[in-house]
Amino acid sequence: MLAAGGGVAVLTGSGDAVARFVSGDEAHAEAEPPAAPVKAAAAAAKPSGIRIDQVDLGNLGRKFSLPQRPTENFSMISVSWNSPKDAPDGTVQVRTRNAGTGQWTGWKNLSVAEDAADLAGERAKARGRTAPLWTGPSDGVAARLVGAATKPLPAGLLLKLIDPNAPESGGRGGGEPVPTPTVPKAPPPASPVPGATTATKPPATTATPPAPKATTPTPPPTSVPPPVPNPGMPAYVSRAGWKANESLVKAPPTIAGEGVKLVWVHHTGTEFPKTCADAPDFVRAIMATDISEGFDDIGYNFLVDNCGTIYEGRAGGVGKAVVGAHVAGFNTATAGIALIGDYTTVRPSNAALTSIAELAAARIGAYGNDPTGTTTLVAGIDGMKWPKGTVVPFPRIAGHRDGAETECPGDLFYPLLGQIRGRAALPGLQIVSVSGGEPTTPPFYVREDGTVYYRVGGQAADVSRFEVLVDSKVVATGPGNNTAGSAKITVTPGPHNVAVRVVHVTGATDITPVTKVIGDVTKPTFPTPPWVALKTGTYSATSVPVAVNFKSADNNGRIARQFALSPNEVPMLGTSTVWNATVKPNVAVKYTVQASDMAYNEGVSTVTRTIVQMPETSAKRTGTWSTRSAATTYLGGKALAASAKNAKLAYVFNGRSAALTFTRTTATGQAAIYVDGVKVTTVDTRAAKTTHRQTIWVKALTAGAHTVSVVVVGTKGRPTVISDGLTYVK
Repeated sequence: MLAAGGGVAVLTGSGDAVARFVSGDEAHAEAEPPAAPVKAAAAAAKPSGIRIDQVDLGNLGRKFSLPQRPTENFSMISVSWNSPKDAPDGTVQVRTRNAGTGQWTGWKNLSVAEDAADLAGERAKARGRTAPLWTGPSDGVAARLVGAATKPLPAGLLLKLIDPNAPESGGRGGGEPVPTPTVPKAPPPASPVPGATTATKPPATTATPPAPKATTPTPPPTSVPPPVPNPGMPAYVSRAGWKANESLVKAPPTIAGEGVKLVWVHHTGTEFPKTCADAPDFVRAIMATDISEGFDDIGYNFLVDNCGTIYEGRAGGVGKAVVGAHVAGFNTATAGIALIGDYTTVRPSNAALTSIAELAAARIGAYGNDPTGTTTLVAGIDGMKWPKGTVVPFPRIAGHRDGAETECPGDLFYPLLGQIRGRAALPGLQIVSVSGGEPTTPPFYVREDGTVYYRVGGQAADVSRFEVLVDSKVVATGPGNNTAGSAKITVTPGPHNVAVRVVHVTGATDITPVTKVIGDVTKPTFPTPPWVALKTGTYSATSVPVAVNFKSADNNGRIARQFALSPNEVPMLGTSTVWNATVKPNVAVKYTVQASDMAYNEGVSTVTRTIVQMPETSAKRTGTWSTRSAATTYLGGKALAASAKNAKLAYVFNGRSAALTFTRTTATGQAAIYVDGVKVTTVDTRAAKTTHRQTIWVKALTAGAHTVSVVVVGTKGRPTVISDGLTYVK
């Protein structure tokens, strides 16, 4: 509750309010309030999971200022007054303190909300109010009135702080996931009553409902459409799923006999919750606010968050024509869908647009109505945009501003209603793929020409044509009377935005989100051309194993695939940097690699190298070496053996990679290896069994003249080393 210095009230489980209001002098006190907050008398009432604290602003003077003060936790704030016809002369501004960081926000305006209720019972109780402000978890508030302030404050001026998760009432705590959407079983709509002149009501849904409320008469429709099988609601979160407190509901729902003729699209005009996971809290807070301002229940029939999740609004059944409170004078035979957030300067997400289109199609289509069509409604109350009794034509999916003097649903949302109509009639429009390049998922790459493949749901007869847009310009047109097709496009090098628009036979349209297509005519390059490295293993006079290293690159950074073309053909991944080959020594060999980028541009790099086998007889000898001969055993038919310590063979050559070959037995020993006079390692030629032509030492070298030496270590008990020559890459 508010600390001393402000009035408080609690909305209890039964909806009663108990308030303590203080004088204006007390409210203006600048002293820090006592540490122990004043608790309302209703705190011990039946827990509801919702708490509303109220501050009486009516005693604060013509131009009030409520200083910063601590409060109990809240997440939504609003200001209301007794009569919807009255409003503060000026602009109400508030500041709030973040309960987690302790930081205060800047001043934020609270705009006056439009008249919404038109059922007689609801309208009689409705208060004037501002649009609520979602603050997230907060524990401090300040308020002021700025502007003209030449008139007295309206009677009953209250500042309301709403906590949708009152901890003492067992509300949902932070961190609980969004409830799993309910997939409805396509409940049929309520059966309309032919020739009905008033709305009809179902049995009461509250435990102890009040007496039925009087309803605003509606003129008899010219033709009451029979309900058709509900095509099925999209997935939604039920009232139980977002934990609506049904004990707060003031009256049973009213059901319109005409069914749903039209869907009104709104935005809540509030800051969006920090994440979509907070949306159930927001919906509970909106419900509590609406009821505290005199509504029987939450005003909207449905709410949608920016992640596309749908929430059931006013009770009565998602498949029934429940009369809400969202467009005064035009609530009967309509459904109100509110997108959570303020879309005056922010564009709604595509997921939200899709959910609204699907929901609108389901509610309108359940009564055989075309979402791209028009209908007429009769203004039900006076004092609004049209006098009572005026017959007004509307599109079947309309914005709140079409039916009232308001900016709702926001300047960046309202122009998208045509897209929602098109999407409702022709759902699922998508770019399936773009051919002409390698990837099967965006971004797509094409050299210059590509083909865009697309499809849409709905009836083929409803499709007038498809239009393919590149960078917002129509570059190709596909025929109508079908639900899939393709069109060729030509693009210049660089990134482009590609979209497909479908045109309904009525002129309604929908357009896909843009798909990135990159034009690319540049061939891959090879920052590292192929270079050949010798490998260990068994060598022969006709076969030497090598590793061919390379590195390719592309101007767009994406190589699709690569191929070794010679000396052998090897397919490789786009990320590969080496392939293995076996080549014939002492002859020139071409090493060729090809890289293909995502647009099928191909780059090629080739080097020619000779693998040279130097016989041991070409080495300079130090110490005693004996010749061993066997035509099929040694390279070139001969090898040199030495047992004396420090016996040495020195190979001099001009190359870029070197390898030493030995015969290995159970009795052969170690040799030290020197490169250009520097010892680099010691190799052990011992093996479990005798093997010949075994290359056990290789080293990559800079291109140039080198000397590689083999020096006998004289291993105790097995001093002999049998050298079978040196191989290098020329």
